[in-house]
Amino acid sequence: MREILRDAGYTVEKWLYYDADGYVYGYPSEIELDVIVKDNITMIVEISSAIRRSDLIIIKRKAELYMRVTGKAVDRVLVITPYIGDRNPDYVRVMAERMGIKVITPEGAAGQ
Repeated sequence: MREILRDAGYTVEKWLYYDADGYVYGYPSEIELDVIVKDNITMIVEISSAIRRSDLIIIKRKAELYMRVTGKAVDRVLVITPYIGDRNPDYVRVMAERMGIKVITPEGAAGQ
């Protein structure tokens, strides 16, 4: 996927950071993010096999940590997943939207 995006003119980087304060998970841990930039638009992209409500706060905290540590603004936070593992997938989408996260799934995917 990185090669496809690079060929399309995007800058793709993997950001690794040791969160000694435990901001994201509540305990010290290594944080990994995919950051994509094009035309001065910075996007955080999380690719997951499934997403639940509880994943949204972690993704939001990762984006906040990235902004705090790098001093760079994040224009979009995207989650790409084939499956929303929740009894109410529509609520997860609304919750994500309220948090500034766009969930991208294939049409007709299970859990939709």
